[in-house]
Amino acid sequence: MDNEDNIISKKTRGLSALSLTEMLERFSYYGMQAILLYYMYYSAKMGGLGLNPTMAASIFAIYGSISYLSAACGGYVSDRILGSQKTVIFGAILIIIGQLILSIPLKMLWTLFISLMFLTIGTGLLKPTISTMVGNLYDDNSKSKAYRFTVFLFGINFGALLAPIIIGFLGLHFSFHLGFFAGAIAMIIGLIIFKYNSNEYNRNNSMYTSNPIEPYEVRKIIVFLVLFAISLALTFLLMWVMDGFNLNNIITLLSIITVIIPFVYFFVITTSTNTTDKERKNMRTYILLFICAAFFWGIEEQSPIVIAMLVNSSTDNSFMVNKWLGIVIYLVIAGIIGYLVNKKIFNEIIRVIVYLLLIVGFLYTLLHHGAFELSINKSWYQSINPLFILLFTPLFAKIWRNKEMSATSSFPLGMLFASLSCLVILLPIVFFSAGQFSPLWIVLTIGIVCIGEMFISPIGLSVTYRFAPRKFVSQMMGVWYLSDSIGQAINSQIVKYFSVNNVNYFLTIGLIGVVLSVIMFVILKTVEIEK
Repeated sequence: MDNEDNIISKKTRGLSALSLTEMLERFSYYGMQAILLYYMYYSAKMGGLGLNPTMAASIFAIYGSISYLSAACGGYVSDRILGSQKTVIFGAILIIIGQLILSIPLKMLWTLFISLMFLTIGTGLLKPTISTMVGNLYDDNSKSKAYRFTVFLFGINFGALLAPIIIGFLGLHFSFHLGFFAGAIAMIIGLIIFKYNSNEYNRNNSMYTSNPIEPYEVRKIIVFLVLFAISLALTFLLMWVMDGFNLNNIITLLSIITVIIPFVYFFVITTSTNTTDKERKNMRTYILLFICAAFFWGIEEQSPIVIAMLVNSSTDNSFMVNKWLGIVIYLVIAGIIGYLVNKKIFNEIIRVIVYLLLIVGFLYTLLHHGAFELSINKSWYQSINPLFILLFTPLFAKIWRNKEMSATSSFPLGMLFASLSCLVILLPIVFFSAGQFSPLWIVLTIGIVCIGEMFISPIGLSVTYRFAPRKFVSQMMGVWYLSDSIGQAINSQIVKYFSVNNVNYFLTIGLIGVVLSVIMFVILKTVEIEK
């Protein structure tokens, strides 16, 4: 009995270690993301690189797109080349190097691209691999599968919640480079936690490859990589000859490649002799759902770009709040923090420290004389999304438990909510064009998008697993993440048309989304899913 308790205890510690590692990786990623756009287009006098805002937005979007594209390859490296633990460690080291390069105040564009290269590869290696390690932590027939992934996802969103608040404050109030350095420190701590607790999750051959590359496959991989490199080099050469070798065209090329890749893969699967007629029919349905998800992520992932630009110039970020209303707001926020901290991922010491800080904060608000002057840091708006996700998840989990909505209905509905959010943010831009508008419009807009996310994100992987042909299940799980990659690739092109006063930007996206969601809803309702 003692031995069994010891095994359970080790698994619990392993789960906490993996969750904390991923939480710190997401803290590093979303913290960097909260200040990266500002760093790129702020003037040199303000500590930035002084890029054109449109170009900065395109670079930001294509970076996010390629990060998700690389994540689809990270699982392959883990399964067939390095093994889970080495892949996570190597990925974390690359992320640390990338953040440290950004933290050096060189103010040179080439250092930005080198750092983003390290961050892209590192994120691609670490993110999918550590998720797999959580899945392998317990036996396949363990009843705690839902619990361990709930804890893991909580860690991701909690890290995403804190990052814009802490790193954003450091980056915008002191120095962008200090903010990036804080992201590097967070990843160093995460790497130490991961390595120190490695014995707690060293099972299922996590130190070794689960499906090592055979000698005869090495030649095929080398040939493929060489052909890809030659094709890319020839494309760049053609662009140079035609006087079109510039950053804007390179981003466009990468966007096209990113959009094409998953559909080429879908073609290979549906035409494969290993795919049955029933699976082929389900794949056609899945492609429609994939398009819905890509459109949704295209809108959702505009938040750190479009919303960041809006709050920089169009929202009133400083205002006075009545003392008693301030106390009520504080109690609500304290209640949310108390609820979030009261999770098994945190130990008792952390909980006690947080509770003491909340009590001190309450006493301060109670003893404060007069109204409160609130000033919202521009980066803090990026914390709204993970906060809503943390609040909505248990609510929607209870709703789905009683009556689960089919993917053919929920995906178009998620698209519809995302499209409506564009029409909502349109209202203050139209009616307050002469001045600044309340930040509550931003909160409402992001909240509507998050409701849409509840109809797509939680069931995306399960739908992928259900519709994937049996011979392609593992690969299809990675393809799902490419829906986000496509959304951001498209963003890298359409954000070029965004400006704070461009009413047609949100109107066009919103109306196209509403029409497309209705069309998808009608089409998917006529589809029969083979079981």
